[in-house]
Amino acid sequence: MAAAALMLNCLPMEAQAPGQLAEFEIASIKPNKTHERMYYGLRNGSLTVRNMTVQGLIQTAYGKRDFQISGGPAWITTEFFDIDAKAELPLKANHDMEKSLLASRFHLELHRETKETSVYSLVVARGGLKIKPSPDQTEPEKGGPKELGPGRLVGEGIPMYVMVNLLSNMLGRAVINNTGLIGKYDVNLAARSDLLESQTDPADLNFAIVDAVEKQLGLKLESIKAPEEVLVIDRIEHPSAN
Repeated sequence: MAAAALMLNCLPMEAQAPGQLAEFEIASIKPNKTHERMYYGLRNGSLTVRNMTVQGLIQTAYGKRDFQISGGPAWITTEFFDIDAKAELPLKANHDMEKSLLASRFHLELHRETKETSVYSLVVARGGLKIKPSPDQTEPEKGGPKELGPGRLVGEGIPMYVMVNLLSNMLGRAVINNTGLIGKYDVNLAARSDLLESQTDPADLNFAIVDAVEKQLGLKLESIKAPEEVLVIDRIEHPSAN
């Protein structure tokens, strides 16, 4: 494959299936300048959002992370909105309806590209695994962090697919699970505070986390090249009037 990105679809994604995505019948969108705690709820026949950016809305609607979205004006990450949207019951709210809302009210148009990017491959370190399987291995869909912050991850019964997602968010880069591990694990990760506080370059900050993952968890993050799908914003505008 050539080094240039392979474009999978150069048409706006909304144009692929006009009229086929379900929509909210009623939607109110208002700016939020309160800096209150962010809230996102998609359940039954409604979408409720408080203090969320459009970038965040795109992430939830399309199942992407911040670093997997490119393009668009600066305000999509600096301006916050409240949304109250409802569909006629018994229609259940879903992410396709959120996509329709972004297209109709924010005039969002985007396309997918697959690029060769730097990602992390998570493997068992040479010194062996240091985290222990959780005593309770039931309910594999449950289990997550109790404490989460810069270079900090504490939790019980964390499945490996959740682990890679959390590490990916910490590192700002996709993490691929190549450990071969199954089950759920108890995790207590704390990167050295002196390294986190003394470094300002993102690469150096990531080193503190990568170092802690190997020494404390017995897992190694290896930088590799792999194809990764990203969303490219072609058009977006401030929301139309309610």
